[in-house]
Amino acid sequence: MDTMERDPTYIAEQVKFIRKLHGLTQENLADAAGLTTRTIEKIESGRHRPEEQTLRSIARAMQIDVKYFEKPTPEQEARQKAELERAPRKMVWVPTQPIRTTSDFLGVFEARHAFRIDTSTVTADEALETAAAMTDYITELNDIWDDCPRSQQLEYARSFVDLCQQIEQHGYVCHIGDHHQRLRVKDRPALVFRVGVMTIQPEDGVVGTRYALIHLEGGWESLEADRVLRPSDSA
Repeated sequence: MDTMERDPTYIAEQVKFIRKLHGLTQENLADAAGLTTRTIEKIESGRHRPEEQTLRSIARAMQIDVKYFEKPTPEQEARQKAELERAPRKMVWVPTQPIRTTSDFLGVFEARHAFRIDTSTVTADEALETAAAMTDYITELNDIWDDCPRSQQLEYARSFVDLCQQIEQHGYVCHIGDHHQRLRVKDRPALVFRVGVMTIQPEDGVVGTRYALIHLEGGWESLEADRVLRPSDSA
């Protein structure tokens, strides 16, 4: 990568290709890669030579080799595109909603088969303890939620929102959503699981729905209906 010739025009084409392959907007891709939408816009213009670290961030988010952005031979390019076209089956873009009130929590939370929790963006020491408490709370609550009366659910929701408000004081926002994933078993009906997602992300001016990128391991794959959340923008 250090000696890679970064061709702005070729990189622009590749970024657009992978973004539109997954039905993403420029904002979605920027969100997943930890970049600004303006950065993605500049890359896709073909007039900006992106830094290597920027390309690494995009590659890491999409779980591809950073050499994908290095201009290949025609044979290599055909092989790369074939691999990328198979990739959507192993990826899910999950819409998540911010949790700021008890009503927000009750509107999105219910017991799932499992829960994915991502607190990797939390780096401030003061926030780490709260993030750990939120992780424990959601994990335990998912196990007992369906057995609780509504009045108890309301109390649990209020307690969790208190934690959300605490972490907001450190500049982070909790988001919750869910998705489905399928495991094909030979000679048996496919198993479909509903999986909850909780992420804690920096409050960086983005309001409302955020998108979490989930990579599925092993024999799991996404449901076709979940692979494209909405048409990508025309940029």
